[in-house]
Order: sequence, then C-alpha cells, then structure tokens
Amino acid sequence: MGRFLLAILLAVLPGVATAASDDEPVIASEIPEEPQPVRTADLDRWALQVTGWTPQSVAELAGFLYEAPGHGLPALDGIADYLLDPDVAFEPRAAAASRAALQYTAWLEYGLIDQDTLTLRLLTDNEASRLVARLVTALDTGHIEQAITESLPAVRDYDILRREMLRLMTLRPIWPQIGGGDTLTLGDAGVRVDQLRARLAAEGLLAPGWASGDAFDMRLETALRRYQGRVNLSPTGRLDRPTLRQLNITPEERIAQLRANLEQRRWRTRQLGERHIWVNLADFHLEVWENGRLAREHEVMIGGQTSSTPEFSEEMQYIVLNPWWGLPSSSARSRFASIRRNPGIVNSHGFRIYNSAGEPVSVYEVDWSRWNDRWPYRLSQPPGPTNPMGEVKFIFPNRHNIYIHDTTERDRFVRTRRDFSAGCIRVQDPLALAEWVLAGQADWSRARIDEVVSGNTPTVVWLDRRIPVHIAYWTVVGEADGSVRYLHDLYRRDGRLVAAYAQAFATATAAGDTGRAGVFDTTAALR
Repeated sequence: MGRFLLAILLAVLPGVATAASDDEPVIASEIPEEPQPVRTADLDRWALQVTGWTPQSVAELAGFLYEAPGHGLPALDGIADYLLDPDVAFEPRAAAASRAALQYTAWLEYGLIDQDTLTLRLLTDNEASRLVARLVTALDTGHIEQAITESLPAVRDYDILRREMLRLMTLRPIWPQIGGGDTLTLGDAGVRVDQLRARLAAEGLLAPGWASGDAFDMRLETALRRYQGRVNLSPTGRLDRPTLRQLNITPEERIAQLRANLEQRRWRTRQLGERHIWVNLADFHLEVWENGRLAREHEVMIGGQTSSTPEFSEEMQYIVLNPWWGLPSSSARSRFASIRRNPGIVNSHGFRIYNSAGEPVSVYEVDWSRWNDRWPYRLSQPPGPTNPMGEVKFIFPNRHNIYIHDTTERDRFVRTRRDFSAGCIRVQDPLALAEWVLAGQADWSRARIDEVVSGNTPTVVWLDRRIPVHIAYWTVVGEADGSVRYLHDLYRRDGRLVAAYAQAFATATAAGDTGRAGVFDTTAALR
C-alpha cells in the first residue's frame, strides 16, 4: 500500500522533507491498481483539496495550533504566528492553513511516531483521505474545532493527562528537590522535612499555608501517604529511598514520560468495543466497560520481569469453567529435580502424564533420568483445588498464548506489586467477571455458573458475541477525580519509547524553530 511520511510541518517550512501517498485522488479513475509512494507535489494536491477557509477559520486554527505542546506535541507556534500575520496576504495563509491543519490532525489522531518501529509515523492513503474529508466537512459547516475534536483520542483520561502536562510545564522552574539522607518519619525535624513540604505542596497535596516548616507532623504524613498511593508505592507515610527517588524525578523527566503516554493514547484504536475489557499491566488493574460506562474493576497479577506480559488486543471467544492445566516447560524444568527424586509426587499432586501421541502414561513407565528439552511427555493437572488455573479461564486466541484466569494464590492480591505469573493474567473475583462476560447469554446465569463450577467438570462456553480485550502498559494514569498517578516502570519499557519520542520531538521542534524565524515556503501549496 502506498504510504507517505508524516511531514514535520507539511512543507510550510523550508528544508523540511515531505513525502505523500494517495489512493483516493480527486478523480476516482486516477487511482492506481497498486498505489505507490508519491512526492511533495502530490501532497500539494491533498492540501489543495482542503478548501473553504475564511479569515475567521484560519484564526481559529491558529489558536488550536498554539495548544500543541499541551498535547505533548511539538510546538507549532511559528505556523500559528504566520497564519495570524496581517502583513501576509490571505491566499498564502489559507494554503499554509491547509497544510498545518493536515499536520496537526494527523498528529492528534495517529501520533508522531509509529508504535512498532518507533520512528516518524507513516500515514496510509486511507488515513490521509479521511483527514482531508474531515477538514472539508468542518470548513463547510464553519466549525474547524469539529475536525480537531474528532481527531482527539477517545480515551477517558486523555484530557486529564493534558491538564497534568500544562501543570508540569508551569512548574518546571520551581520544582523543589529533596536532599538525601536517612528515612524520615512522623516526629522527625530538619531542613529535609521543609523540602518535603515544599515538594508535596507543588503536587497540590499540601495547602500553601503548610508548604514550609521543619516538623514532620500528621498532616505531612497524610499528604505523603496520598503521594505514595499516586505512584503505586506502599502508603507507609515515611520518606524512604523509593519514595525519595520518585519525588526527585525532575519536571522534565515527568514531561517526557507524559508525552510518551499521551502518544500511547493516540495509538489506541477508536473502536474499543461497546463491551470491552481493558487491562493496564503497569497498574495491575482490569476494567470492564459497557456502553461508555465503567461496569466492573478487578485487580490482576501479571508476568514477572523475565516473563513479561505483552501488549496487544484480541477478541475473547470462549471461557472454560473448571479448566485443566498443562504444565509449561519452564515450570516443568523447575520442578523436575524433585520429580526425578520422587516420581510419586506426580500422582500425589494430581498430575497426569501423556506421551507425544496424547496417550496416558504411568509415572513409573517414564525414564525420568533422560529428561531434556525434547522430552516427549507432557504433564497436565485436572480441575481441582490445587490447579493453578483455578475455576475459570478466559480465552482470546493470540500468538502470545496469553489468557486471563483464576488463581489458587488469591491472598497475593493484597500486595501492591503483583508480577507473579509466568506471563498470563490472573484476575481477582473471576466468577464475577465470568458472569459479566456471559450476561444475556441463554442459560448462563450466575447460579448456573456456580453450579457448573461446583461439579468440577471441564466446560467450554462459547460466547454469542465476542468481547474485545485490550492489554496496555501505561505508566501514567488519569483518575476520575482528575488526579494523576505515575506508576513504576516494572518492565522498563518506557525508556525506549521516551527516547524515540524525544528524538522525533526534537526534530519537529527544530523545524518549528525555523518557522518562528519567519521563513516559510508558502508557494509550494499553490503550484
């Protein structure tokens, strides 16, 4: 498919290379059978299709362009200044507006960088034509803000993260740092306590009247507990080393993290599904959404650092009540030494052995001394109280072989950090989730689910309607009350994303600086 590189400033600025593609030109008969990448001249044609500008709509667009940094995007102030320049004729300003509007809505809807390659984002031909159609419709109705609004991510916390970005941008010069030292706790005093007060006041957790003072009192302890909750630390109320590390992250580092997280929101499909399941791995949390409303929430356990759970979206097709468990090779390897010493534990733990043909084999028929990675047997455990799958598993077929399931280690849900699994997602209160999944499906009330589970017979239930399951890894989360939580980067995935986004951001910002110098190629769009 033809693709074009998302230009930094859509050729409005000199020296900024652009490329475009186009599988839906003005005349349908011009569509090539196999669309090819095209040059800047073809991009000019895209821009020429965005017509209907008035002085008012150009000025309104400039106002939106000034807001780009609040979205975590490169500044477009240079272009905005140009659009408002009364010394420039309207015709070239309208041409520049077409290009700038395409650039801005493309960034808002599809992002600055590609989520797979982490390089500058490539637009497909269909994406480009949709943006043009959206802008033309908005200009025809006299509401350019409609095109901007429709390009924004349909994620509930996007605006919350935007407000946090603006807050951090104002705090950059005054973010207080806290000196190192021993753990501080209730009753302590000193200059570091005063620094802690100032820092928590900057977070809005202490009123200005309590922003200074060298005594560690209960008010400060309460504020510190609230802060620890925001960053997924145990709310001890003590200034320990992990808490100090979080508090001393600089505003610039937080802004970079926020930019990356806003970009992740732009990557997410707008069609999440009327009924869908959302898992944020970094938050150890699962949400159930129905018709735009949060219907249920569940805590989850995820894979550890050496068996990290991937990010992807798939559709749930069926659930299994009373599932069997096939012992993964990694688990078999860790347990094999004890099995070799005493093969009888295979039977005592309820495991069954099958050969490569799927036939049952006695534990005493196996030569346990010859085990290796090509061992021709598999161990499976039937349903029961010691089966790690628990009472139900939820299947959404995927190349990672990841699914959601119950667990026998339910006491571990009380922990703040829950990276205990081999990669799959263990969910708290799984039968309540099963009840929601099967809601409206004939003969599958909660009473029926409980009845089947109590019978201990493996039962597959196919869904009448598939349910999208979205698994994400977002380290900044906006809450319903408008607060923001910064989560521990357990899998250390943020670093690469932040670095890639920063590189693309710097390139775009450099182009924007050229624009602010007042040098524009406004004739290209009129050729």
